[in-house]
Amino acid sequence: MCTGVSAWAQTSAFGELQVAYIFNFAKYVKWPKEGSAIVIGIYGEVKNIEYWKTLLSEKRVRNKVIQLRQISTLESLNDVNIIYVPENGSEDFKLLTAATAGKSILLVTEEDLIKRGATISFVVEDERLKFKLKQSALADIGLTATEGLLKLAILK
Repeated sequence: MCTGVSAWAQTSAFGELQVAYIFNFAKYVKWPKEGSAIVIGIYGEVKNIEYWKTLLSEKRVRNKVIQLRQISTLESLNDVNIIYVPENGSEDFKLLTAATAGKSILLVTEEDLIKRGATISFVVEDERLKFKLKQSALADIGLTATEGLLKLAILK
């Protein structure tokens, strides 16, 4: 049990780096239908929300602005491209995966929930932040990742 807590603490220590990764996921994943903005939803609470807002406020992906949205209900998922689930939001993960099933939403988790339905999960290996990517989950929801992103991922 201590291992899980230790792994979570390590992943949380990389919170600011996770934001940069998520921005790059937005850049290197293509959605079948994109609106006028790339919407990143956060399902749970992040300690460094001001950092998220600062980093993403002036960024663009394929000439689209990035909108950051706090998600508190499963009904507000319709126009979201990416959902980030910090550790404190994972208690509802089963409901979240059911609500996003069949939708082109990239589900990114702070803890390793690949086996439970996440598309991308952060992990810490050799004191470095890395990410697992489940290719079959990506294909199942109609998303395509660039070869460069796939080369950086731990493929599952």
